[in-house]
Amino acid sequence: MVVLTPERMAEYDRYAINTLGIPSAVLMENAGRGTYRLAKERYFSGKEKVTIFCGRGNNGGDGFVIGRYALRDGFQTRVFLLCKASDLKGDAALNMGIYKSIGGKISECTDKTKGITDGIRDADIIIDAIFGTGLSKPVSGIEKAVIEDINISGKPVIAVDIPSGIDGKTGQPLGTAIRATHTFTYGYPKIGQILQPGAYHTGKLTVIDISMPSLIEGKLGFDGRVIEGAMVRGFLKKRLPWDHKGTFGHVAVIAGSPGKTGAACMTSQAALKIGAGLVTLLIPESLNSIVASKLSEVMTYPVRDRGTGYFHLSAYKEISDFVSDKDVIVMGPGLSQESDTTMLVRELYQNINKPFVIDADGINAFQGQTDIIKGSGRKAVFTPHPGELSRLMGVTPKDINNDRVGVAQRFVRHTGANLILKGARTVIVSDKEELFINPTGNPALAKGGSGDILTGFVGGLLSQGHAPIEASIIGTYLHGYIADTWVQNNTDMDLLAGDLVSGIGKALRDIRDGKDRVYIEKSL
Repeated sequence: MVVLTPERMAEYDRYAINTLGIPSAVLMENAGRGTYRLAKERYFSGKEKVTIFCGRGNNGGDGFVIGRYALRDGFQTRVFLLCKASDLKGDAALNMGIYKSIGGKISECTDKTKGITDGIRDADIIIDAIFGTGLSKPVSGIEKAVIEDINISGKPVIAVDIPSGIDGKTGQPLGTAIRATHTFTYGYPKIGQILQPGAYHTGKLTVIDISMPSLIEGKLGFDGRVIEGAMVRGFLKKRLPWDHKGTFGHVAVIAGSPGKTGAACMTSQAALKIGAGLVTLLIPESLNSIVASKLSEVMTYPVRDRGTGYFHLSAYKEISDFVSDKDVIVMGPGLSQESDTTMLVRELYQNINKPFVIDADGINAFQGQTDIIKGSGRKAVFTPHPGELSRLMGVTPKDINNDRVGVAQRFVRHTGANLILKGARTVIVSDKEELFINPTGNPALAKGGSGDILTGFVGGLLSQGHAPIEASIIGTYLHGYIADTWVQNNTDMDLLAGDLVSGIGKALRDIRDGKDRVYIEKSL
C-alpha cells in the first residue's frame, strides 16, 4: 500500500483540484461522509451523544460534514469550534454554514469553558477534527487543553484524517496528541500514522477513497509503501518437485564469541528454518564443542582462534577460502568488539565479493569506517537497531527515533547498502532508496535474540535467490507476523527468540493461503 508524507498528499490534493477539475468541496464531502458512514456502522447504535471538536482548517470542515450527517440521522450532536467562526475560510466555512442551515448549533470557544468540559463528559462518541496532517508546530492554548481532557476522558475517539497533534511525517507528538480509538484517513495512509508512536495514537486505521484517481501516483510519485501480505505473497518463490538443497543455497554464518554462542546458534537455525538448503556456522575453534552440542542440522566450521574464543585477523585467509563457494555471508551476531575481530570483519567485507547480511557487532565494526561500506559495492543488508545505527551515523538514538525515515534514507544514500532499521515499526530502505514500512510486530520482540532470528531469516532468504530488498521485506514481515500471532494465544511478555523459529511454518502458510492479518483497512 502506497504511503505519503503530508507534503505529498497536499500535492495530490492540488493536482486533483487544479488539473483534474475535482472540486475541493467534493473531496471534503467524500471525506466527511465516508467517515460518518463507517463510524456509524461500527460505533453508533442509535442513541449516542456525539461531540465534535473542530479546528480552523479543512480538518474542521470535515468535522462539520460529519456533524451534518449525524444531526440528519437524529443523533444528539454538539459542535465546539476552537476559534472564531470568522476564522474559517473556503470549504470549511461552506460546510459550517450548511451545518448551521439545518439547525446545527455551534459553540465558539477561544478559551477553556465549562461547556467543553460538559461536552466531553456527556459524550458517548467524540470526533476529533481539530488539526490535520499539515500541523508543524507544538500544540498549545485551548487546543492543548481540549486534547488533554479528551485523552483522560476514556471515551471512544474517532480521529478525522490524523489524530490531532501527530506529526504526519515522523509520527511524533507535537507537544501533545489525541489517542484515537479509530482514525479514518483520506486517499492514502500518511507516514506518521504508520510509524510509532503515531500508530499508537492512531488506533485502528482505515483509508477512505475520496475519489482521488490512482493515476496521480504516476504523475507525482509517492514516498514509500507499507508492507502487506499480498506483497510478501508475490515475492515468495514456488518450490519445484526437482529442487534440491543446492537449489536453495548455502549460508555461511560468521558469529559467536565467549558467552555469546547463543546468538550464533539462533541465527544459523533461523536461516535453515526459513528455507536455506545448507547452513554452516563458522565459530572460533575454542567454542566449537559448545555450538556443536546445540546444533544438529547446522554444520559447524571451527576457525583457529589462538585459544581465545574470538575471531582473529590472522584467520582471514582460512575464512575467505572456506566461504569462496558459499552463496551468502551472514556476519555479526555475538562477534564481540575485540579490535582484531573488527578488523577481520572489515577485511572480509571489502574483499569477498558475496552478498552480506551484517548485524550486531558486525555493524559496530564499521563505526567511523562507513566509507568502506560505500566503496565496496557489495550487495549487502545492514540490520541495526537505533543504538547501532547511531554509532555509525554520529547521532543519538533519540535523534534516530525522532526521524527514523530521514536518518535511514541518509544512511543508504551515503553507503549504497540496503538497510533494515529495527524498532517499533521497522523501516526498510533499499539500495535504490525505496522506502518500506513494516506494520507487523509488537513489544514481545523486545527481548534478546529476536534480532539474531531476523538476521538469519534475511540470510536464508538471500540464499534462495531473493534480491536483498525482497529478503528484507519478507524476513521482516514474517518476523513481526509471528510475534503478532503469538500474542493472540499467549502474551506480549513470554515470547522467546526460539519461538520465532518454530512459528515460521504457520506464518508462511497464512500468507501463502491469503489468510494473513489485515493491518490497514481500505474502504471504498
